Amino acid sequence: MKSNKILLIMSALFVGGAEKQYRYIMEALSNDFNVHVLLLNKPLIGKEKHTNDYVNNHKNIVFYQLDGNALNGAKKGYIKSRLEKVKSLWLQWKWLRLYLKKNKVDIAMFTYVTQLFMVPLFNKYNVNTIFNERNTGRQICDMYFKRYLLSKCDKIICNSNYAADYVHARTGLGCEVYKNGIKIKNIDKEVHSDFNILVPARINRIKNQKVVAESMSLLKDIIPNNRYNRIHCYFAGACEDEEYLKKIKKIIDRDSLNIHVIGYVSDMDKLYKKTDLIILPSFEEGTPNVLLESYMYKIDALISKIPMNVDCCTDESIMFLPNSPEELSVKIIECINRRRSEDYFDGNYKYVVDNYGLETMKCRYKNLFYEILAKRGNNENRTL
Repeated sequence: MKSNKILLIMSALFVGGAEKQYRYIMEALSNDFNVHVLLLNKPLIGKEKHTNDYVNNHKNIVFYQLDGNALNGAKKGYIKSRLEKVKSLWLQWKWLRLYLKKNKVDIAMFTYVTQLFMVPLFNKYNVNTIFNERNTGRQICDMYFKRYLLSKCDKIICNSNYAADYVHARTGLGCEVYKNGIKIKNIDKEVHSDFNILVPARINRIKNQKVVAESMSLLKDIIPNNRYNRIHCYFAGACEDEEYLKKIKKIIDRDSLNIHVIGYVSDMDKLYKKTDLIILPSFEEGTPNVLLESYMYKIDALISKIPMNVDCCTDESIMFLPNSPEELSVKIIECINRRRSEDYFDGNYKYVVDNYGLETMKCRYKNLFYEILAKRGNNENRTL
C-alpha cells in the first residue's frame, strides 16, 4: 500500500509546457506514492474535455478542483486578472488550511510565486516543501518577502542552469537543476509543396507572436508574390490575452498575411509532420520545450536570443533579437533558401536524447522524493 502522501499544486492541467512537465512528473510519482493534485483554477475555456478525460484516465491520482478563474480572467484585462489572482490565493489558503488539518502530507511541490504564501502553512503542519522554478528565477527573487519565503522551503529546484545560478546569486540558497523531459519519438514527415512555419505557444505578450507577424509583413515586401504565397505561418496555442491577439490580427488583416491563428491543438504531431520551420520568439522561457521538440523531429528552428534559449541552443546562428522583426525576416529567408545537413539534425537529435530523455527525468524526480522521505523519516525517528 502506498503510504506516503505527495501533494502537487498546479494552476490547471492544461496551460503550457510547465503543466505538461507536471503531468509527466505526477504520472511517474503515482506508481510509487499516494499522489494528490490540487488544481487551483477552472480549466481554460476550450480545455474542459481534455481536463476531464485526463482525470478519468488517471484513477490512481486524486484530483481536487478549486473554483479559481485566474486563467480565463487573464483574457479580460489587467484589473480582472489581478482580482482573479487574489481570489485564487484566498481559495487555496482556505482549502489548504482545512486539508492539512485532516490529512498528513509528507511532501508538497509547487511552482508559482503565489504559492510561496502557503509556505508558513506547510511549515506549521511539518510538510516538506519543494519550490519547482519553471522560469528564469527573476520573478521569485525581485522582492525581499519572496526571497524570505523561498528560504523557508526545504528544497529549491530549477529546470535550467541559468535559473539555478540566478536564484543562488540573489539568495545564496542552494538550487539543483532538474531538466525537463521529452518523450523521445520520431514522426513520419508528410510531403507538401508549401513552406510551413509553426509558432507553437499560447497567445501572450511574453510569447511575442507579434514579432513574427511583423517579420511576415516585411517578407511580403521582399519576396515575390508567387514565392510569398507558398509561405504559411501557423500560430498554435490557446489565447491568454485577447487584447494582444487583437493587435496581432490587426497586422494580419492590414497586410493580408498568410498567418493562421488556429488556437489550442491537442495533437501537435499532425502539425509537425508538415512543418519546415519552428519559431520560438519568446521574451521569456523556462526550458524551451519547443526548441527541444524541433531537435527531436529534425525540424529547422529560429529562437529568440534570451538566456533560457541560449542554455539549450546548439547553434548560435539560429538566434535573433526578440524585438527585431528585421533580423527575424532575414533568418526566415535563409531557412527558406536552404535546408541544413542531415548531420546537423542528427547532432541535435542526439543532444535531446542525451540531455532531456523523459525516463531520465522521471527517475530523478522519484529519487528526489525518496531522498526527502528518507531524511524525513530519520528526523522523525530522532525526534521520537
